[in-house]
Amino acid sequence: MIRASRLPLYGFVLGALVLSGAVAQAQQSSMTVDPALAKQGKSLFQKKGCNGCHTIGKGRMAGPDLMGVTNRRTGEWLKRWIKAPDLMYDSDSIAKALIADFAQLAKMPNLHLSDAEVDALVNYLAQESQKKH
Repeated sequence: MIRASRLPLYGFVLGALVLSGAVAQAQQSSMTVDPALAKQGKSLFQKKGCNGCHTIGKGRMAGPDLMGVTNRRTGEWLKRWIKAPDLMYDSDSIAKALIADFAQLAKMPNLHLSDAEVDALVNYLAQESQKKH
């Protein structure tokens, strides 16, 4: 049986564990950037029209500003999102929040990118985020 006087301590420990998981996900930006992939990613960002909805460090447009996105999301999450955002709309809590935040605008389309293209874009986003810090 747990004494009532220990309940606040257990709540504090549980809260700290939950927050540490969120912080761990947010600190993914220590990602090693491959400069050659980042260069390809920059080209793809323009060719695929990502810059029509997103900026990197210049504020929100139709979609969120992607500055620091590799600090806010894990590399794996970003890869899944960029590869097939349409598959995440109903199942992923972060995707649902993004849709709610940008409800007045169009959803991010599935651009049918290859895994190599997705890797290049993530490297580019990580490189740009690291430059500004």
